[in-house]
Amino acid sequence: MSIVAANQALRLPRGAKAPSPQLPRKAKRVWSHFLHQAALRFQFATSWVSRGLGLIQPRSLNPALLEHGLTLVLPGIESESIFTYGMCDGLFEGGVPGAIRVFNWGLPFPGGYLANLTRIDRNRRRAKDLAAEIVTYQKNYPGRPVHLVAQSGGAGVAVFAAEALPDGVTIDGIVLLSGALSPTYNLTRALQKTRKGILNSHSHKDIFVLKLGTRCFGTIDRRFTHAAGCSGFELPENLSAEHQKLYAEKLCQLPWREEIGHQTHNWGGHLSSGNEAYLAKHIAPWVKSG
Repeated sequence: MSIVAANQALRLPRGAKAPSPQLPRKAKRVWSHFLHQAALRFQFATSWVSRGLGLIQPRSLNPALLEHGLTLVLPGIESESIFTYGMCDGLFEGGVPGAIRVFNWGLPFPGGYLANLTRIDRNRRRAKDLAAEIVTYQKNYPGRPVHLVAQSGGAGVAVFAAEALPDGVTIDGIVLLSGALSPTYNLTRALQKTRKGILNSHSHKDIFVLKLGTRCFGTIDRRFTHAAGCSGFELPENLSAEHQKLYAEKLCQLPWREEIGHQTHNWGGHLSSGNEAYLAKHIAPWVKSG
């Protein structure tokens, strides 16, 4: 066959379109995953910018909702911020009943960062203030549910507050998000002060803050090691059989998984553990549970 004849044989019929190149199936999946993750990150960034500009206002405490329960949200060492308001809104969107408000335990930015991490004496005093506030609320609204939801350094203050509750006073539960407590911190007293226990949300991808950072600057309980928000809690040494049973019954560990990142804006890093979508989908159901 001549070259001319071969070219004629390859010509398309009049009106026909050349077939478009087909991407391999694996490439399509990778591209689809990239677009999905890019959209999630854009939504997350947009929410931060909108809050920072005041376009999204934090929901204020509605005193009428105190009749149905109280959830206190504790920020990290950055103190109260737009990030904390997003945590409150995530719980609200997840259907947590009752009033949701921030307990601002730390000193303000910028000077407060180091003090909020290292001043364990002050943090325990603030934890006693939180315990006193809980006692006052329960006197005014007996039998209503009380929860603490704490992120990063606030996890230590939440646990200290439970330990500081007077005899005979308990709360329903504590949620720790990327908590900056050491993994062998003895939770026995705090667990005894909760009806449901403690939910610890942790991620092995929280490397820079809760693995390297706490080794250099210490955890909120002043141990220079990786934090429980990175690895999860471990049983302390010499724990009695009774207290081991308490851990087994009341400590719930929620490790980060790949599908969590696909479903919400939580990609396993330190800050994304407190975003609205993650709290609404994975934390609020535990808070609402009986």
